[in-house]
Amino acid sequence: MDVVLKKTMMIEQNHFSALIKSFLEIHFSEFIPTLKFQSDGSFDCDLRNPTNLFSIWIATYNSEITLGIEDPNGKSDIHTHISCYEESEISETLSELSIMINNIKNDKTVLYYKDESGFQWTNNKTSILNNNVHSKNIRFYSWEKGIQNP
Repeated sequence: MDVVLKKTMMIEQNHFSALIKSFLEIHFSEFIPTLKFQSDGSFDCDLRNPTNLFSIWIATYNSEITLGIEDPNGKSDIHTHISCYEESEISETLSELSIMINNIKNDKTVLYYKDESGFQWTNNKTSILNNNVHSKNIRFYSWEKGIQNP
């Protein structure tokens, strides 16, 4: 039996970054003023929240989107990757990026802080509160209002 393997071609970095930039220009133009291209054709950009406590950041390294939050201490450890291996997947990838940005901006995904573990993000604030009833210092961060008490 002959097995035919389909060779997956990654989207070329410059083209991938151009696609993401075009999407941001149309849907999230507030990121564009901070856009910085790198020598490999990738870019990164960020958007500070209105209270200037934290930011959303986006990078296009290795022909994938990395989306994260820079916490109030300036660390950017909180992130996720949205892979896009072929141009035929770009629509789905951009839809996922849009949902994630909007979830942060609409406080469906929130940044929070616990003394025991530092900064994290969650889309289930109730679970964090219920599972940490003995934690004395949990702070949630709203996109629009900054620090919010639980």
